[in-house]
Amino acid sequence: MALWQRISRQLSHPTGLGGRLVARLMNRGNQRMNLRAIELLDLAPGMRVLDLGFGGGLALGALLGREAQVTGIDRAADMVTAARRKHRDALAAGRLQLAEGDVHALPFPDASFERVLTVNTVYFWPDLPAALTEIRRVLAPDGRLVIGIRDPLSMRKVSRDIFTVRPAQDVSAAAEHAGFSDVRLDSPTGEKVHFIVGRRGPD
Repeated sequence: MALWQRISRQLSHPTGLGGRLVARLMNRGNQRMNLRAIELLDLAPGMRVLDLGFGGGLALGALLGREAQVTGIDRAADMVTAARRKHRDALAAGRLQLAEGDVHALPFPDASFERVLTVNTVYFWPDLPAALTEIRRVLAPDGRLVIGIRDPLSMRKVSRDIFTVRPAQDVSAAAEHAGFSDVRLDSPTGEKVHFIVGRRGPD
């Protein structure tokens, strides 16, 4: 139990050498999820995209490769530092911005982004309705949100003191309640992952 407590803590907030190792493992384990989530964003070149809780930074490169204007935010300072080193050219060119911060108080003006992507972060949001309301605030009218999560059945070992494991249907319902429209679930067969897709509805 103590081992999974430590692993869960690093998954939540990667720090130090252990955090760098966890980030590599996250990139490997989350690759298919991130690529599917990016597909569901329905991107066009030049779109302003927020990668919320980018962790190991896997999706940042893929988004830049699709010619998006990318902003990444993560609450783990070590992950922000690592991403700045890896993507220094994109930062210098103004194609990427990186920030340390939390979903409950995003440091961006209203309607800053046309797309928001977040994969395997919902478990660490203590106030799901407030987080979704804040995401909706920074989305432009008709902007799209994609949330990727794992099925609760595949997360039995993680510490419930650190992870709040929610069924995809609960996250979907919370998104609707927060003012997202056309909310739907995308659940690839046999993969034990789910994607909640919605757009910013009218005020």
